[in-house]
Amino acid sequence: MSGAEPEERGTASAHDADEHTTSPLLGRLGRTYQLEGALRCYPEGDLEADILRRARSLAVEGHGLLTVRFVRAHRAALVIAFQGYRTPERAQTLVNAHVRLDPSDTDAERLLQQARPWRPGAPVWVDGVLFGQLEGLVPGPQPLLRVRSAAGTFLVPAHAPYVRLTPERVDLSGAPEGLLDEPERG
Repeated sequence: MSGAEPEERGTASAHDADEHTTSPLLGRLGRTYQLEGALRCYPEGDLEADILRRARSLAVEGHGLLTVRFVRAHRAALVIAFQGYRTPERAQTLVNAHVRLDPSDTDAERLLQQARPWRPGAPVWVDGVLFGQLEGLVPGPQPLLRVRSAAGTFLVPAHAPYVRLTPERVDLSGAPEGLLDEPERG
């Protein structure tokens, strides 16, 4: 016996690698961590971090639904390991991927829906004209909506008086001049 553990397979298949892109965004994977194939994960917010900590499976951008081996707290991030990704070299293929909720986790989806009455992918309308789609929320003392349009990505104050959020759409009415002139860089 070589003593090497055979590489396990995740639960993803080629046909479902991108079918979960409308699930709520929970975070982004960062660099690999130690030798067990784990990765740092940067949650979108505290609620998303709680959901990530108890997740059994997660939709990982470009890789489909993956089974979670473990989740641990590590400074300002979490450390997540997936079945089938037990080496740093294998886990490297997941670096910078977005992590989304497993669509079958209805309890977590209900929690997110109650806490945030909006959904990623919802259309964003500006003064009655379709502008783009909601990509996510940047948490902080003044949370920002991340809005993607053909011109780029824009940040909009979530609690501004000209913003109306519903699960179906985002309406901006009478937004300040210049708010949507320059997309964010990077």
